[in-house]
Amino acid sequence: MRSGAALRQLVTYPLKSGAGIGAAHAEVTRRGLQDDRRWMVIDAQGEFLTARRIGRLLSVRAEPLEGGALRLSAPDHLSPLVASPDLDRAPIQVTVWKDRCAAHDLGDASADWMSRLLGQPCRVVWMPEATQRAVSGTQAHPRDIVSFADGFPILLTTEESLRAVSDGLAEPVPMACFRPNIVIAGYEAFAERSWSSVRIGALEFDVAGPCVRCQMTVRHPATGARRTDGQPLARLAELQATRKGVVFGVNLIPRQLGTLRVGDPVLVS
Repeated sequence: MRSGAALRQLVTYPLKSGAGIGAAHAEVTRRGLQDDRRWMVIDAQGEFLTARRIGRLLSVRAEPLEGGALRLSAPDHLSPLVASPDLDRAPIQVTVWKDRCAAHDLGDASADWMSRLLGQPCRVVWMPEATQRAVSGTQAHPRDIVSFADGFPILLTTEESLRAVSDGLAEPVPMACFRPNIVIAGYEAFAERSWSSVRIGALEFDVAGPCVRCQMTVRHPATGARRTDGQPLARLAELQATRKGVVFGVNLIPRQLGTLRVGDPVLVS
């Protein structure tokens, strides 16, 4: 372990493509950080919606409550709303990428609230414990599961890699553009691409490869507006281009469950 290598930030995104919520500690579950991406917005066909296409989603703050309930708020929108799933009703089938899975609808009030914000008919759904969406990839074990996240339970980035991306740009790139769950410091820029495992505090994680980045990174993380300079993708194309696309950060699969705390030491291999 390098001297001083440590966990610097923990962030969850309860609503897929919604605002992040930082915390001093977080529980690691099989799906990732507790409550991370357990809620999602869908269109009339049950297909997931993200800020790749609808930037306004990034402005939505979603605060988890008990039993799948959610408190929704957004700047300059309707009053905040608390919505709960009707667990007595059968779940519906929703689609996230190529996966079909069961989810509970949060009702008409949340659908109306979100539809007005996004300017199109949509609904809000929650993934219950019974839904077991499998993780794919060569590093995945048969029992590995994930929330409504794109593909893996946890995304890790490093402060050093972010500095390398921002170096020379007229406007530094905020870490929030990359929407990590875990931010660490204490290693060389982009060293994470060579890691096979990470130990943070008492918990072990497998590294499931680099995270391919998309146009969502060029949106302002608070408003969803697009940057006019094409950054940080243009800079990443110079620094971190692969045959699959430009990458930043690495995907993790938890191998132990428990609590992470900001300041926990980090050991990699």
